Amino acid sequence: MAIKRSNELKEYYQDKECAEKYLEKRFSFPLGRILHEKQITVINSYIISDNISTILELACGPGRLTADINLSMFEKGIAVDASEEMLNIAQRRLSKIDKKGKWSLRKEDIFAMDLKEKFDLVYTFRFIRHFKRDDRTKIYRVVRKHLKEKGLFIFDVVNKDISLPLRTKEGEDNYPVYDKLFTKKEFVNEMQEEGFGINKMIPVYPYYNILSKIQIYLGPKIPKLTYQILKFIEFNFKNRNLEWIAVCQCQ
Repeated sequence: MAIKRSNELKEYYQDKECAEKYLEKRFSFPLGRILHEKQITVINSYIISDNISTILELACGPGRLTADINLSMFEKGIAVDASEEMLNIAQRRLSKIDKKGKWSLRKEDIFAMDLKEKFDLVYTFRFIRHFKRDDRTKIYRVVRKHLKEKGLFIFDVVNKDISLPLRTKEGEDNYPVYDKLFTKKEFVNEMQEEGFGINKMIPVYPYYNILSKIQIYLGPKIPKLTYQILKFIEFNFKNRNLEWIAVCQCQ
């Protein structure tokens, strides 16, 4: 049964075993590494191009992204999560690299969050997609409340046209956490209704059927070469993508 409610999702990620194995499960294989690298590249590039000085990360988890954002390029960052276990892991990771204390970690219920500060950039990944529309609307409101004028909002969006056939074929049991799937038009409409304009939608995982087969059949035998092949496809092709990285602004 898929997890569909915000309280169920919170309990799922507060589980210590889930927190400890999150990075190992999702981002140790070539496709996971490539996804991580692309997300970091996009965030770092916008920090540079838009002179970002303050950052808010929602649902930071174990600091997967937090720990890899270029510390030299911004002045202050706040990363929040509802899971104490996730924040403990994030703190251990950041303590090794963030010697100037640019990042502050806080346990927060994002739906009721009021930090009193506004930021140049708010980003989050593998979070908003897990909620139904009413809860997504609440998150969008929190984002708008914490964004400066013309501030950026970056997050991931699942492509319905590519993902739905895969999920139908594989069955619900392979997707225990609910994901909202969008066509591009549906996503644009939702953002307009929620008061955001879309600057860019960056394709992620082009030709996913091919990517996944390469990882399954070549990954265990030649992992380094598999990574290079997948990375070449990811950064040189833009069609039939499984997801997007959306870059938005308040209208």
